[in-house]
Amino acid sequence: MLLRRLFFAAAVFLVAASAHADGVSDLESFYKNVDSLSAQFNQLQTDDNGEVLQRASGTFLLSRPDSFRWEYEKPYKQIIVSDGKEFKFYDVDLAQVTIRNIDATLRATPALLLTGGAALEDAFNIAAGGNHDGLSWVRLTPRADDTDFKEVRLGLKNQVPSIMELDDNLGQTTGIQFTDVKLNPKLAGSNFTLDIPDDVEVVDGRGMQQGNR
Repeated sequence: MLLRRLFFAAAVFLVAASAHADGVSDLESFYKNVDSLSAQFNQLQTDDNGEVLQRASGTFLLSRPDSFRWEYEKPYKQIIVSDGKEFKFYDVDLAQVTIRNIDATLRATPALLLTGGAALEDAFNIAAGGNHDGLSWVRLTPRADDTDFKEVRLGLKNQVPSIMELDDNLGQTTGIQFTDVKLNPKLAGSNFTLDIPDDVEVVDGRGMQQGNR
């Protein structure tokens, strides 16, 4: 489930900024000005010695107020969709779909913050990270103690996300570069639904989250 964990970390990248503006205010402007988004991504995970652990790539779609689709195309086919109430993770190679309610824990993750469904300040301590490498940077540290990551750094340019860096609790760093970003495209609602094939295993965690199956 490595890619699933990386997904949570990755999705926080979706903010808009200007290279010469304060990153914190730019983060807020994204919620105000962007209703939908599409992008390609390339993801690289390294250990604490800089050795490459994994490469991945895929596409991302966002539709406010509460829908997103994060799809890994390489090295494994995995699809993550959410309507803001339920989260579905489809591992195509394993032929397994996991369903969860969007509870307080998931709302504190970057995956849900990008939709604007939770107050940013409630989940993260936010600080401007200065301007370097032609980018305006923002540093976000989670307020909760049970997250998989310690810090997220966002590099933004010309109101388009460019780079995201994540430090996790294992000393690993995940870097993501975004390309072909389109702001406010028209996206069909079918992008944010998941047709579950009959021959896959379904792990329904909704009842478990509520304390009854």
